Order: sequence, then C-alpha cells, then structure tokens
Amino acid sequence: MASYSKISDLFDANPSILRILVNSDTLSQARKDFVNYLNLCLEEVNDINCALHPLEKKNTRHCIEVFRNLIAPINEHKTKHSCLNTLWKLATEHWRQKEWPDISDAFLEDMKHIFKGVIGLSGIYSKSGICKREVPAFVHLEGREAAIVRSNLLNEKVEQYKYFIKKNGYSSGLDPEVMKRRVENRQRILDLLGASETDWADYSWHLKNVFKTSEKIGRVIDLTDEEEACINRAIEYKIPFGITPFYLSLMDGLQTHSNAAWGLRAQVIPNRHMLDEVLEVSRNGTSLLDFMNERDTSPVDLVTRRYPLIAIFKPFKTCSQICVYCQRNWEVLQLDDHLASQPHKSIENALSWFRSNPGVEEVLITGGDPLVMTDERIDHFLETFSQMSHIKRIRIGTRLLVTIPTRFNDTFIATLKKYHSPPQRTISIVTHVQNAYEISEEMVQAVDKIKQLGIDVLNQQVFTIQNCRKFETSFLRENLKKIGVTPYYLFNLKGKNETKYFKVPIARLLQENKEEARLMSGIMRTDKLVFNVPKLGKNHLISWQDHDLIMILDDGSRIYEFYPWEKYMAPVDTFLFKDIPIYDFLKRLEQLGEQLNDYKTIWYYF
Repeated sequence: MASYSKISDLFDANPSILRILVNSDTLSQARKDFVNYLNLCLEEVNDINCALHPLEKKNTRHCIEVFRNLIAPINEHKTKHSCLNTLWKLATEHWRQKEWPDISDAFLEDMKHIFKGVIGLSGIYSKSGICKREVPAFVHLEGREAAIVRSNLLNEKVEQYKYFIKKNGYSSGLDPEVMKRRVENRQRILDLLGASETDWADYSWHLKNVFKTSEKIGRVIDLTDEEEACINRAIEYKIPFGITPFYLSLMDGLQTHSNAAWGLRAQVIPNRHMLDEVLEVSRNGTSLLDFMNERDTSPVDLVTRRYPLIAIFKPFKTCSQICVYCQRNWEVLQLDDHLASQPHKSIENALSWFRSNPGVEEVLITGGDPLVMTDERIDHFLETFSQMSHIKRIRIGTRLLVTIPTRFNDTFIATLKKYHSPPQRTISIVTHVQNAYEISEEMVQAVDKIKQLGIDVLNQQVFTIQNCRKFETSFLRENLKKIGVTPYYLFNLKGKNETKYFKVPIARLLQENKEEARLMSGIMRTDKLVFNVPKLGKNHLISWQDHDLIMILDDGSRIYEFYPWEKYMAPVDTFLFKDIPIYDFLKRLEQLGEQLNDYKTIWYYF
C-alpha cells in the first residue's frame, strides 16, 4: 500500500517528472512530453561539457532507455498495463487521498531510482554524480607507483570478500566442526535404523532407507512445527518427498540453525506456498506445472531437444530425493513408485530416435536422476550410445554426489572408465550443489575417483534466497574448485508459481555476476548466468541484447521481454517474464540480517 509520504519521496527524486505529469491534461500529452524530456536528458548526458563521471553517464543512458521502454505504447499493449498511467494518477490525484491500496512501496522504490538515474543522480559513485574524491588514486599515477597503489586497493577487495564470509558465517561441509557434527548425526541414524558402517557405505542401503515421515526425521534432527506440518501434508496428498540418510546427516539441529543449514532443509522439505500451488494446479492436471513446455520440444517420448547438437534422454522418473523447486515436478514420482522406471518400449523408441538422428552429437542422460538405476541399466545405456558413431559426448546429470556420494563405488567407476574414450567419445558428470555446506568428505572422495578417469565434473547452481547473499555463491565456487568441480551454470530459478518462496530477482543475479563473481579469478568464475526460456532454452542474462525491461507493475514486479538464442536465425516469438519485486526481496534479506546498503546498486541492474 502506497502512502502519501512515499509518493512524495518519489516525486522529490525528480521534480521535472512531476511537473510534466501535473501539466499534462491527458495521458497522451504526458507521453509526448516525456519523450521530449528524455531526449533532452540524453542530449545533456552526451554533451561534451557534461560533468558527470563516464560511468554515471553510462548508467544514465541505461535509465533513459528503460524509461523509454516503460512508457512505450507497444509495451503497454504487450503487458496489458501502463506504468505511465499509474504515475499520472499519482501525480494528479494523490493529494485527494492519503494512501493508494493498489500501488505498492515496491513500485515507488523502483521508479524512484529510475527517476534519479535519468538525471545522473543514482548515488552509486557520489550524490551529485560528479566524482572527484571517489576516483581511485592510481588513476592519476603511472608506473610502479600506480601499480603499488592499485595493488593495495585490490587487497581491500580481498578483505571485503573475507569480511562477508566471516560476517555471514559461510562454512563448507569440510570445516572440522561441521564434520564432527555430521559424524554424530550418522551414528544417530545408524542406531535408529539398526545399521552398520558397512550399510552406510552401500548406496543401495540409502535408497532403501529414505526418510519419508516427519516422525522418523524428527528422531534425527529437530523440526519446526511448520516443517512437520508441511511434511505431513505432502505425505497426505502424495506429493513426492523423502530425504536420504546421507543427506539427513548433513543437516543441523535447530540449535545450530545457520542460513546454510536452513538452505539444506528448505531444498528438500516442502514449504506451505509450494504445497498450496501444486495442489491447486494439480486439480487441472500436473502438466500445467511444466514451465519449460517440454512436451512441445519432445519429438518422441523420453527425449527433449531444444538445440541443434544435443538432446536429453530421460529413462528414469524419480530421484533419491526431490528438490522442492524441481523443474520436472510435473512428472517426477516417489522413489518407490513402480512406474519410476520408464516402459521398455518407450526407452527403445527413444534410443531408436537417437540412432536415426545423426545430427545429435551429444546426449544428456537425466530424469529424474539416472544414477538411481542399477549398474546394469546404466551400463546398457552407455553401451548403446557408445555404439552410435555420431554420439561424441555423453553427459550424466545427477545429484547423487551430494545425496549419496557412495554411489560412485568401484563398480560404477569401472563402468564409466569403459565408455570414456577420448577423443572419440567423452563422458561428463553434471551435478547440482547449491551451497558449500552440502560438500562432504565422501563427495570429495567420489569426485577424486571420477577425475582420475579424466572425466569432468561440472556444477549447475540454482540461485535462490538461500544462497544469494553477498559473496555466498563466490564462496561456493571457491570450495567447488578446491575439490575438482567446475562451476558451469548459475540458473535463474524457473518462473513457476510454486517456487515463489525461493525466488531472487534477475537484478540480483546480474549484480552478483558484476560485483562479486568478477572479483574471483577466471578459473573459478566459469559459470554462465542463465535464464531458461520456455520451449526454447537458455538465455544468457549478462547479454543486454537478449532481454529488455519493458514494464513495472503496480506491485513492483518488473516485466522482462526475453529474446531466444536463435533470434538472428529465425523469427521466433519472444517471452514475457514477471519477476519478483526488488523491494520485497530486499526486505527478506533484511530479515536474514543483511545490511541493505550492501545491495544499494541492485536497482540499476536491468
């Protein structure tokens, strides 16, 4: 709900905008006057005598471009909303009432920063935009003297990274205190299940003893009342749920409930919003949960193809445990469901499709998690693809490195060795580590076995509220590289309604990439920043040419238009995406103990 004072703050940020709105008798007139005003702003920032710092000028031009998008009739038509109309009403009618129930503070905050940005007053570098004292000293020096001053400044950046690690208590699963707690958890689980260390080393034992009830989980770690209620509800309505004994041993009790530990729980314990959404949508068929429209990119059952050289093969419909924000929750089943293994006929038809499509040189075997299958089944698939001369690369997508790393026993490693035969054919393992806290000693050992074969291990991280704090993803990158895992993709969370609890605005991904990842060495910041466009696939967020901010709704949600990767090859439709409001996200960070001033530049990532 927008208050009178917040509206006043908005227009105080740029009185020229208020004057245009107040002096316009119609919306059409306001639009014309804004076009003229923005042209004038652009002329001033491009003038040779403009005193703004070059970087402030660059930001100003971006803000002008965004403002043009927000008032463009074509974008109003696309989004069925007029940001300009909201501003006009606020400027001409706000004095008649003290609050506006349909307009949020999130909208006012986003617009206020754009208002300031178009006149070079972002405040990023200085309040005036004219930087003198803020310019680093080495800029005015040369040679060794400049190098020493610059080196000292870089030391300050290193200390900034270390400061956030210490302040926020980021820790790896390899920290001695964490490992000690996990040994105690393991013993508690073994005692509860009447099992031995030999059982613990057997991956199939973990699959047979997945924890599926709140009562049983609560005998290992403390659960909140909310967690217990959500687990019980998931079971009642047969929403796939379970935690492997190994992953449960990674979790802390409530007495040591850090943000990282919360992230482990949140990833596998359903939340109330997710349950409500899934149950509501499921009444009309679970296919509505298919955000990526995989059915429209499936030339035959069990195969998905969005790109020229690679296709996905999905022989198994479940995992050792289900991520709450799972991309394929519309088709993933409970682990013990007899339908989890795909029908023999469907599998053979899919394999025949690969044989008859020699243009496909790479296959991603995923699911579900294919490594839940037996060694014999996996061997069969690897052998079959190895017999296709056109298949040069085989990727295996699995989370078992995190959830049951003992899956990578000597027998399975020998299977991988049989079919990894560079340069004719290579195998890669693509895993999914969300937080450095998920790394375990057993995972290190498993990765080492794989790497000794010359097989790459790559990580796909999903950016969520649980791992998006300052330098948190950088800390994960560093710890992954320590154990031989290469950061590969950093995904924007799929835009499914049921994942709202986890969502982070696109602006935060862009900010993390530019202000945090950029401080890491090149061999650590290897992951690509990606948004998945339904039907069409990956869009690289760091490239402005692939998306535009075209509208801001009254609730503060930004509307982006995404352009598919093949935009210069074929006239493919664009995709509109409604993001979560930046202001709402920052409020959640504040609740986690973050200082919002550390994120102040987020408004200017479009």
